[in-house]
Amino acid sequence: MTEAPNPFEALVARLAAEPELGLLARPGTGVLVWDEEGERLLWTSPAARELGQALTGADARIAADVRARDRLRALAGGMAPRQGARLERLRLDPARPWLPVACLCRLDSLDDGRTVLVTALTSPVPKVAARSRTADQAVGRSAQIRTAIDGNSEDETGQGRASGPIRFIWHTDAQTRFTHVSPDLARAVGTEAGDIVGRTWEEVTRSVAEDPDGAVADLFARRETWSARTVFWSVDGSSLQVPVDWAGMPVFGDERHLIGFRGFGLVRMDAAREREQIAGDLLAQSLAKDETLPFRPPEEALPEQPDTASTRSEEESWFASLRDQVAEALSNPSPPEQQPSEPSRPAEKPASTLSTAERNAFREIAKALGARLDDSEPSSEGPSATAEPVPAEANTPNPATPPTPGDHILDRLPIGILVHRGERVLFANRFLLDLTGYEGAEQVQDEGGLVHLFRGSPALGGSGDEDSALALTTRTNENLAVSVRSSTVDWEGEEAGLMVIRRVSRAEAPQDGRIQELEAILDTATDGVIVLNETGRIISLNRSAEALFGYDERAVAGDAITVLLAPESHMVALDYLESLRSPGVASLLNDGREVVGRERQGGAIPLFMTMGRLGDGPDRRFCAVLRDITVFKKAEGELIGAKHAAEEASAQKSDLLAKISHEIRTPLNAILGFAEVMLEERFGPIGNEKYKEYLKDVHASGSHVISLVNDLLDLAKIEAGRLELSFTGVSLNDLVASCVTLLQPQAARDRIVMRMSFAPKLPPVVADERSVRQIVLNLVSNAIKFTDAGGQVIVSTAMTDRGEVAFRVRDTGIGMTPEEVEAALEPFRQLATARRRGGTGLGLPLTKALVEANRGALQISSRPSEGTLVEVIFPPTRVLAE
Repeated sequence: MTEAPNPFEALVARLAAEPELGLLARPGTGVLVWDEEGERLLWTSPAARELGQALTGADARIAADVRARDRLRALAGGMAPRQGARLERLRLDPARPWLPVACLCRLDSLDDGRTVLVTALTSPVPKVAARSRTADQAVGRSAQIRTAIDGNSEDETGQGRASGPIRFIWHTDAQTRFTHVSPDLARAVGTEAGDIVGRTWEEVTRSVAEDPDGAVADLFARRETWSARTVFWSVDGSSLQVPVDWAGMPVFGDERHLIGFRGFGLVRMDAAREREQIAGDLLAQSLAKDETLPFRPPEEALPEQPDTASTRSEEESWFASLRDQVAEALSNPSPPEQQPSEPSRPAEKPASTLSTAERNAFREIAKALGARLDDSEPSSEGPSATAEPVPAEANTPNPATPPTPGDHILDRLPIGILVHRGERVLFANRFLLDLTGYEGAEQVQDEGGLVHLFRGSPALGGSGDEDSALALTTRTNENLAVSVRSSTVDWEGEEAGLMVIRRVSRAEAPQDGRIQELEAILDTATDGVIVLNETGRIISLNRSAEALFGYDERAVAGDAITVLLAPESHMVALDYLESLRSPGVASLLNDGREVVGRERQGGAIPLFMTMGRLGDGPDRRFCAVLRDITVFKKAEGELIGAKHAAEEASAQKSDLLAKISHEIRTPLNAILGFAEVMLEERFGPIGNEKYKEYLKDVHASGSHVISLVNDLLDLAKIEAGRLELSFTGVSLNDLVASCVTLLQPQAARDRIVMRMSFAPKLPPVVADERSVRQIVLNLVSNAIKFTDAGGQVIVSTAMTDRGEVAFRVRDTGIGMTPEEVEAALEPFRQLATARRRGGTGLGLPLTKALVEANRGALQISSRPSEGTLVEVIFPPTRVLAE
């Protein structure tokens, strides 16, 4: 007789044939099948059997504390499709209920017609134990889970390893050999896996750590600063690996000599996985982020927003319940284990065993919670012959006698109670100590007091009936969202502050995820962020600041910020902080300061510090952002050195040209003088006419060299800023007319028509007359030189619409291409298309330099065979008003 096929296995096999749900065919995929209401678990795949047991009770119904309960109901009610699949992020991990698990959801029907909801996990199934049936089983399984993560319940020091995030500091030398690692690493992964001092990074990755793709090793080799690089670390005595967020930076000494590296790591113990599951996790994450999947992406990717009215109702009912507990404790506070076991007097209430101090403390708590309690003592329902009289002084409140930290009444309250005076913690009940991981109030005070306990919140506030949403920081540096209601009490004869602290669930505080996200952003930022109190003492550091200075936050918390700065920067930082404290203009001119940091090993770090206020009032704080500007300082030094080198080279060139011009001018003047004397035959005739022609050539060549030297000297003076210019008001029309008259014979010899068009009433320009005359002569002579016979040269002046004065020279000559125009403006460049060879190649470059020296602009427009237009434009600032 063959066994009937499992209807759920047949359903999964049928769905696995669809492309959207192909992952159902993979071995090890977690599949959970729910009823049509989304409340009862009908079937699980073998891989998800333990997860299903952890999510449900004995009747297979989903437990009330499972975060995905409402979402599953909505999916079963029609949100999930009957075709394709819907990707949802469901909180199905009992060990980490805040972490969403990506699932494919689909509504379908069994062979008997029942509608079911199929949820398939796209990532590996979370490793969890089945849900406990009794409290003793819960305790036992919790110990098993911790043992599985830690390898052993206790390390060699006898202290249990923490299961939350653990941070440690590391240092290496220049060869990446570890010289220091804080003991937190060994506490997290075990003594053997955490003993890496003396090993290089390459040796560590061969033994206890995995560096995917060698990313960290590459960063070590490139000597770069990095953060949030994940490596996987082995755990002693197990097959588990934990992800470690690795961050570091190089440390340089004098002359940029590499000393080593330093940084921090964050061991995420809650994300421990089997070695063979790590690759599957990465693949699943890639699958969940792929936007090309055929199924529809989730529209509700953010955490479910609770109904405001229901949340407020739950909160009010919670406080009402707490008030009832306080009232009951005031009237009959004896713990159950202390109640009389023999009901000898059923009609009589037992006498109150609450002390005066306890009753007074409860009244203060009730007052802070808004309880309406009767101050009178409860009376018995009838006379009692055996009842002992209570002394009258026992009913008198004595506010000067506070309850001790070990008071069993306050420790039984399901709420945190903290009494403080200023920043000093006087008392904390057992609930609050267990929540934060401290042994007692004295330990809280020794490690920083009230400010250290709430260092995750910008400011403490709220009083009376108003609740304040704050972040409570545990001893393991985990931030918890809490609601705090503050009041005042009499403590040891003096006024003190009372804080009633309640942990807020994620449903009540949807912003908690946002807070953690912002904290993660701060920790991954490359800038160091330090929070200071009013007096400039350190409250907290982000991880980049710890890596920057080499200090752990606990080592410098409470110290002045000057402990992280070099002596020469102490006054700069203190003056900066003082300017922000004052309400004047100085607090508004917040442009930052350059300071020199001092790392733990004694090295100096150039930093740029920016401070800002976090809130106002007596409890305000300050935030300092520190950026390492070592690279910028190095680049600045290189630029300054290059500038000095360029200036020195320019000065040397100018000196060389001046010396050359002087050395050449003297003999050339003598040559030209002798040539002129011989041409004039002052001391007798020259017998041969050929000699006269040679003398003319000598005189012409000497004149050309003199012109070249003069142009070189002028160009060098302009570049060096040594050209002496005398700025006066110059009438451009008169100056241009005189220059054109001077060059008119040359144009007539070349049979070129000269035309002039001057603007009437042209205002004078502020310029050097001698250099402007040279500009006009150079441009007009060039136009004549490169224009054929029969062509035209038009010289004009004009006033533009923008108030500029323009001088223009237009010709009908050979013209130039844009590339030839660019070449013509370079010194010693003569165009191959020039019809007439000769010249020095300095005409246009010298003209351009002279125009710019007169604060003008030179513009050239030209086309081959059509001519050239050259414009010299003087801006409005150089034009004199009439």
